[in-house]
Amino acid sequence: MEPGVIVMPAIETGKELRLENVLSLRKKMTQPEIQQEMMKIGQYFQEKGIKKNGPVVTATFAVEQVEGQPLLDMEILVPMDKQVDLDGEYRLKKVFHLVNAVYARHEGNPNFLQTTLNEMVKYSKDQGLRQITAAYNVNVRELKPGDSLEEMVVDVYIGVDPSTL
Repeated sequence: MEPGVIVMPAIETGKELRLENVLSLRKKMTQPEIQQEMMKIGQYFQEKGIKKNGPVVTATFAVEQVEGQPLLDMEILVPMDKQVDLDGEYRLKKVFHLVNAVYARHEGNPNFLQTTLNEMVKYSKDQGLRQITAAYNVNVRELKPGDSLEEMVVDVYIGVDPSTL
């Protein structure tokens, strides 16, 4: 894909996302703090003998400006290879199950992810669907050092009310 080219994703409905034995961390963080937390989770896994068992999922619930920079109220979800008693600020979600979601795959630069989200929200409104969850971003292809941002792949799920009113 050419850099900077935005391809509108195909939007689907009725999708679900299910994860088991998930480490959950929800707190308010700046962008650099998010990276630090991801590294801390990796270290925690190493210390406890836990292996990551699937893609990292994130959801942003709110953004506020603090001292001129965005502070994100967000949740980081990391599937684990086994059920473990977590400590500190980490919580265990034995099952994370999002049903009846609007879904799209975002391929390319994550700076354009907001465009995909906007399209999904517009689609939901046009179809008379009522959003009931934050958008959950599943990092399908995590970038390694030296990879281009254009190689990023993120699946996005937004839960909608199954009721037709």
